[in-house]
Amino acid sequence: MEFLKDRYRGVVKLAIENRWVTVGVGLASLAVAFFLTFSGIIGSEFLPHLDEGAIWARGAMANSVGETEGTRFTQQSRYVFASFPEVKKVVSQSGAPDDGTDTGGFGNTEYFIDLKPKDQWRPVFHQNKEELIAAMDREVEKTARGILELLAAH
Repeated sequence: MEFLKDRYRGVVKLAIENRWVTVGVGLASLAVAFFLTFSGIIGSEFLPHLDEGAIWARGAMANSVGETEGTRFTQQSRYVFASFPEVKKVVSQSGAPDDGTDTGGFGNTEYFIDLKPKDQWRPVFHQNKEELIAAMDREVEKTARGILELLAAH
């Protein structure tokens, strides 16, 4: 222990005598840490971008929405997703999961949208998944607005 204590005192004395160097090294280390954290350099080799040819979409309705209206909204959204020729299959779930492992509430809707291979997509999307998602989002928004207007009329 005496050996470690003597070494520690020596390092602390050196750091106090050269405090500007110590502060500079600390700030430089902090800057390098921030750069590595937010630049995306570290971590990308461990978790590469993974595209398995499907989309997981999630929506949220007010918890006050009844089961009948929620089911109708979910079904309409499924029809919208399935109307795209790039889609092979759409599976949906409404409400909270049975086992309580998800934080989604009763107004939660989830959709698994299985896509065809990109070479079978329309040229308008240029095999770009982000453009396809944006188009689907616009169509679902239109449908949601239409359902809300319909509900408000009743």
